[in-house]
Amino acid sequence: MKNLSKSLELYCVIGILICFGILHYGQVRVENIVLHQGLTESPIILPLSQSMGVGERFSVSFVVSNPLNAPYDINIIPDDCAESIIVNGNAISLMNYDRCNFGKGFWLKDSVTSPHRVGNRTHYEINLMNKGGIAGINIFPKDYSTLLFFMKLMIAIFTGLTVASIAKRFKLNRFLLLCILIGVFLRFAMFYAMPYTQFTMDVEGHLSYIQYIVDNHSIPDAKDCWTCYHPPVYYTSAVPSFLLSGLIGYASSSGVQAFSLALSIFLLLCGLIILKKFVSGIPLQIAAILWTVWPTLLLVAPRIGNDQLFYALHVACLLAGFNYIKNGKGLHLIVATTSAALAVWTKSTGYVTIGLVILFAFIGFVKTNQLHRPYKTEIVGWVLLSLVFIGIVAGHLSHDGNFVANASSLNSSLRVGNEAKNYLYFDLKSFLTEPYTNGWADGFGREYFLNFALKSSLFGEWKLVNTSTGNTLALLMSLSLLGLIIFAIRGWWKTKLDIYHWILFIQGVAFLAALAYCRYKYPYACSNDFRYIMPALLSFLPYVGLGVNQNGFSLKWKILGMITVMVFVVCSAMLMSNIFS
Repeated sequence: MKNLSKSLELYCVIGILICFGILHYGQVRVENIVLHQGLTESPIILPLSQSMGVGERFSVSFVVSNPLNAPYDINIIPDDCAESIIVNGNAISLMNYDRCNFGKGFWLKDSVTSPHRVGNRTHYEINLMNKGGIAGINIFPKDYSTLLFFMKLMIAIFTGLTVASIAKRFKLNRFLLLCILIGVFLRFAMFYAMPYTQFTMDVEGHLSYIQYIVDNHSIPDAKDCWTCYHPPVYYTSAVPSFLLSGLIGYASSSGVQAFSLALSIFLLLCGLIILKKFVSGIPLQIAAILWTVWPTLLLVAPRIGNDQLFYALHVACLLAGFNYIKNGKGLHLIVATTSAALAVWTKSTGYVTIGLVILFAFIGFVKTNQLHRPYKTEIVGWVLLSLVFIGIVAGHLSHDGNFVANASSLNSSLRVGNEAKNYLYFDLKSFLTEPYTNGWADGFGREYFLNFALKSSLFGEWKLVNTSTGNTLALLMSLSLLGLIIFAIRGWWKTKLDIYHWILFIQGVAFLAALAYCRYKYPYACSNDFRYIMPALLSFLPYVGLGVNQNGFSLKWKILGMITVMVFVVCSAMLMSNIFS
């Protein structure tokens, strides 16, 4: 059986390489990009971001390589305004385009450019004007090749089969393996559908941080770039994918997105393994499918930023910590401690991870009755944990004590109320009538801690699909989330809690307390974003399953619970499919 699994994994890896080779050959890509300023010409890479004078005009020329002569559209994002476009010497009017939209840009359809294209290489020139501040441009081609779509689909399928084959070694049942296949497919769909600039936070700053490390072979000072105050682990970890994507002819941002995708798949797998430790049967199926399709977990799959690495390190710590308590092996304590140390040097929310690993170390050491005969690896784990703790305390004493280093530069428009009512009151009306929240305006729930935390746990701060269908789906998910919370409370109350359950409970409380403290210390809407504490879902989902289906529950209650879960799952899948389209 093991040989069969290894053979499947080998064939899948070979299949991935073949499909990627075809995809790489046929990919529509932007090449030979040149910035023209007056009489000066200079080769550049995208995105262009450069200081220029107010009203200064410049142009950018580039070639779109299309080896398969596939139909394609081009998304052009100007900063600030595109004035004209020339395709192979033919001018295209921009009168009916939103040519000054530096957020989403505008699309040049295939039907507009195809009459002017000859062969598989097309020359474009865009004339732009800067209205002030930083000037620049970004360009995203989108192909409509059936062959390339099939290659992307096969890469997703082969990857899902590989991960599922690996997961079988952890004795996951067929339903969990199916969740892995569905989860990998959905995450790949998000990766293919979302440009790196969509649904992101400070993405250009994150890329600048990585670029600094590449250029200078060192960690930047906090003042060297506008996101350089962040801890360095994520940015140094992203360097290999950043460089590799450039070497094989892709944008460096695509490599970093692929790194996030890999972390997201790792998070999916570890989360399912953890859930299996707490529930089984129908409750496990409920918790697993919710973990698989939870909308914000899908949204962050291709997102550039340090959130995804923090999630992965935290769940790795959680998994290793539970194993240490169970069997007392020091190696698990070492893994948990290392993961926690890297987590806190990835994102300040990692202080919760450090607290958990201290709890794991104490409980595991006492529970296994090894007070007088610890393993050597266990001693190493304790020494490592002590060094990490001392390092964190020393580092905390050496700076000003602010764990949100850019707090002084946050926009005042994000500021929210900081009184008791802002933390204790829940605005049910706005939660059930406003599909999405908004960190910049009152009336959408940002005034109240619970409103913003719950809405951002579903959709972040974004209007994901701002159509009547999208809004309806979002409202149904908000309603069903309240139902899931009710079932989780009953599930927790009706479950006989052992030490593992109490650790999950402490994790959830610690994350919520950390989020509330962050909002209180820095009373801005962005301080209240659930993305900081996403692993807290693992303290919630097992009890949803247990609250829906336990011995002694009435059939009506179970049916109501299953309907609530299915509404949430179906609406999440439908909402994400609208993003794909």
